[in-house]
Amino acid sequence: MVYRCLSFFSISFLFSFIFFVSTTVKAENYLKINYGISSHDMGTTTVVGTITHDDEDEGFIISGGTMLGDNWGVDVMYYDLGSSSLKSLDAGDDLKIENDYYRVTTAGTISNDITGYGTGIILTTNTDNESSININAYFKAGVHAWDKSGSTTLLDRNDDFAGRFFDEGIGAYGGLGAGIDVADNISIELAYDLIGLSKNASFEDLSSLISVGIKIKN
Repeated sequence: MVYRCLSFFSISFLFSFIFFVSTTVKAENYLKINYGISSHDMGTTTVVGTITHDDEDEGFIISGGTMLGDNWGVDVMYYDLGSSSLKSLDAGDDLKIENDYYRVTTAGTISNDITGYGTGIILTTNTDNESSININAYFKAGVHAWDKSGSTTLLDRNDDFAGRFFDEGIGAYGGLGAGIDVADNISIELAYDLIGLSKNASFEDLSSLISVGIKIKN
């Protein structure tokens, strides 16, 4: 709960800061909402039993920013990538994370919810052709604070497992996409985002989102 409150206030501050800067320098602003299919590197394997690793879900990214130059700017984002789950757990099953083993003592499902926020740099390009169709592409990269929230009482070492499957940290993120203008200030985009759920601002323990989005700019 504390993390979610900090996330809300932090992302609100970032959006407010971007708006203030863009207003001061009279730069182009944008707001994007992307929704699609998320995929997660769970890092768990089954040793004994028939545990189901559910590593796909639906997720979204809300991002916004300002263009400080013709082809570059600052981007901030908040994301919710859904969850990853260990299903069909039966007493006596064993699972493994890295080199540690965990025994299932009570049947059930273990899930985590993946959310976070971050900021980075965005690079864009625009192409106009003779048919007046404006196609734009972008690449962005930055760092983000992530959280895999949840809890469990189904294993023999719940506290130790929680430090692996439920955790938080600072990772790296990157994304690329392309869009086509459907109005003066509105475009529809396809995007692919990589979210590193590491603690060292890297792309380790990747989650990803393939999405369709709408972009509004001033």
